[in-house]
Amino acid sequence: MNIQLITTDKKRFLSLLLLADEQESMIDRYLGRGELFVMHGTQETEAVAVAVVTNEGNGVYELKNLAVAPACQRKGYGRQIVEYLCRHYADVCHTLLVGTGESKQTIAFYESCGFSYSHTVADFFTLNYDHPIVEEGKVLKDMIYFQKKLTSLRSLLPSERTNNLTDTLVALWNVSVRASHHFLTEEDICKLTPYVREAIRAIGTLLVLHQGKAPIAFMGIEGQKIEMLFVSPTHFGCGFGKQLINVAIKDYHALYVDVNEQNPQAEGFYRHLGFHTFERTETDEQGNPFPILKMAYKNKSN
Repeated sequence: MNIQLITTDKKRFLSLLLLADEQESMIDRYLGRGELFVMHGTQETEAVAVAVVTNEGNGVYELKNLAVAPACQRKGYGRQIVEYLCRHYADVCHTLLVGTGESKQTIAFYESCGFSYSHTVADFFTLNYDHPIVEEGKVLKDMIYFQKKLTSLRSLLPSERTNNLTDTLVALWNVSVRASHHFLTEEDICKLTPYVREAIRAIGTLLVLHQGKAPIAFMGIEGQKIEMLFVSPTHFGCGFGKQLINVAIKDYHALYVDVNEQNPQAEGFYRHLGFHTFERTETDEQGNPFPILKMAYKNKSN
């Protein structure tokens, strides 16, 4: 399947757009200012699915229309185009919104694509449409909005690790450590900062997870070992650490990690993902009196 950005004569796809938004005047509100994507089938003239995305400002884009041709439904094309859009917009925005009615089927689809409830606009359908909109035998009234936080993962060569980026990642490390490594004193953090800065510049593989243009997490890998993994405190519990670990194991064959014994939450995190402790040391690599647990990954399916 080929997905193409359409910039001219957008209304030629009106018949498909009307499948998702049955009032042409409503489509006219966003089609001109939005970006129209069309998924083609094996025949280039055959439109399988369409989507319209608008820039709502402040790093938020909205999926205004998503429709799949009736003969092509339930074949995964809707999910494919949503996944494509999430990748396409990850570098320019941090959140993708979508509004829908109260259709359980549609809500389940977006939730399966990683969207979660955002907010509700009361009486949207009754105030904006000139006739009742009916889905699953029910007259729609409110617009229910769902959102998905977009991320992009980049592997940065040493030559790409600029002073500005290094400063940003050191600052991220600083706030992350303060929120998670409570056993460290202010003096400890100051002493460790130069080592972290040098490690970021020198580590063999540096992966940085962005939300929009802002780094929200980073991971360093050397050989088969995860040397560092830090997530912004505002994104704790969002699954980004797990996402990075899965990439490390699957794509970089990383099997080992050191964890501070005085950070039981981190130890539990790695244990939950399939790591186990095989050795303990009394000090860290700098000789500081912080016991280290050396952990190795064991595939739970084995």
